[in-house]
Parts: sequence; structure tokens; C-alpha cells
Amino acid sequence: MRLTDLPAAGKAEKAKMPPAAWLFFQRWMANPKSMGSITPSSAALRKLVRENIVCGPDEVVVEFGGGTGAITRALLEAGIPGERVYSFELDNQLARYLRGAFPDINVIADDCRKAAELLGPEIVGRVGTVVICIPTATLPPSVQREVVDAAFSIMPRGNRFILYTYMPKSTLNQKALNIRGKRLDWTPLNVPPASVWGYWRDEQPA
Repeated sequence: MRLTDLPAAGKAEKAKMPPAAWLFFQRWMANPKSMGSITPSSAALRKLVRENIVCGPDEVVVEFGGGTGAITRALLEAGIPGERVYSFELDNQLARYLRGAFPDINVIADDCRKAAELLGPEIVGRVGTVVICIPTATLPPSVQREVVDAAFSIMPRGNRFILYTYMPKSTLNQKALNIRGKRLDWTPLNVPPASVWGYWRDEQPA
């Protein structure tokens, strides 16, 4: 299983790490479409994500787009041990930050669309929930399909993935992607206000 070639941050490197909000803003300035928002996810949004995570005793949670770790923190706050959290982050600077801020999690500095290949047979099929943190509203339909297919490829049949969005409606074309979706909750306390959606194929999970 290939995880990441980024070394764990030592004490000196951690001391040099910028505040998460500042790093987030820098990466937003560099590529606004890849970040989706000008600020990291709030405590209110983390709470909604935390309340909608499904992770059995032998399962893991996979995050598509770790960013500066706001949602990663929600996974840990939900009581999921760091070694059972796998976070994909394509931006090398953000991946390095995640590795330093959350040394116990598995940071995969690669494309989430290759999740099944990179996680390998030991993890595939043991993923309780995939949390999509990338801005799906800005993705071309073909890339949306690849991301959605990647999420379902690593979960047991019937499991759902969740994502959050700042849009008032679903950011995914459910008919075109052969999925069903439901807004699970929303919060006006995030900037901007955000909703958490769940999506599944086949039967709806309990």
C-alpha cells in the first residue's frame, strides 16, 4: 500500500508551520477553484460531519481532500483513531501540513480518483464512510463521475459517502451519476452557510 513519501514533521518543522487559516488562504489565492471557500470549515460544520460518520470497529474513514485538516479534526473528534483515518490531498504543501498537524493519520499525497489502487486490498471494502471535501460544484461532469466512482469502489455495497457544499442544492447530478442523495443537515454558522449531503447507490443504508 502506497501512502506518502512526505516525512513526518519534527519539532523544528512544526514550529515553522503557518496557522491553518493563513495557509488555507494562501492556497485559495493560488487556486480558488480547488479550495471552494476562502476560510476553513467551521466548528459548526465539523459537528455536522462528525454526526454523520459511519465507522464500524473494523472499518476506516477516507477523506477526499484533506486541506488544512478541519474535517480531519472532526473525524478524530468522532473518536476514530488516527491510524484508521486516510486522507487524500493532492496539493503537496497541504499534504505536508496535514502530516505535521496530524502525525497519527495516514496522509496520501496523490489523486483520490486512484483510491482503490493506492489503498490496496487490505483497506478496500473496509471503508465505513468516504468524506468528500473537494468542491464538487466546480468539477467537470466527467471528473465528478470519477470521484464518485472512486468513493463507491472502496466502500462495501450499500454504504454512502458524504460531502459538504455551500450551494443551496445538490452539486451532483444524481440521475447522470446513478446515485440518490439527501441533504442530511445544514448550518448557517459556517462562512458561507454549508450543507452536508449523503449519497448512495442501491438500497439506502439504515
